[in-house]
Amino acid sequence: DSILDEKNYDARIRPSPLNASDGPTNIQVNLMIRNIETIDDVKMEFSVQITFRQKWFDDRLQFSDKVSPSMKDKIKYLTITEPGKVWMPDTFFRNERRGRMHNVLVPNLYVRIFADGMVLFSIRVSLTLSCPMNLKLYPLDRQTCPMHIASYGW
Repeated sequence: DSILDEKNYDARIRPSPLNASDGPTNIQVNLMIRNIETIDDVKMEFSVQITFRQKWFDDRLQFSDKVSPSMKDKIKYLTITEPGKVWMPDTFFRNERRGRMHNVLVPNLYVRIFADGMVLFSIRVSLTLSCPMNLKLYPLDRQTCPMHIASYGW
């Protein structure tokens, strides 16, 4: 709790990049497609369920020096389920038409804070995304449906 204490950590402030430069905070993004639910050629959209993950470094959250030597090998990371307690990237899907997070039983998300300050955010999301289609060769056509991911503020 002490690393997330409001006196020590302000979630509104973006983490400094590695090497304390003035550059951007590097966010690594990956996703796993859990299910392709629909492809609608009339509405030119597709629906997917994904696990979306983002990873970044926040030196303010380092806790390796706060753990006793006997616990260092036992505590690899801390897991929280309230993403508002840490700074979060402002990532969004540019071609999103509809989206929802999964909350059955518990919210399907977590934030892992590693001892070195690395942060991993993982969430299960269902999305309907636009997919411009060229149907001139239908039914022998091929379509490529993108997922455009961007930062909202940058």
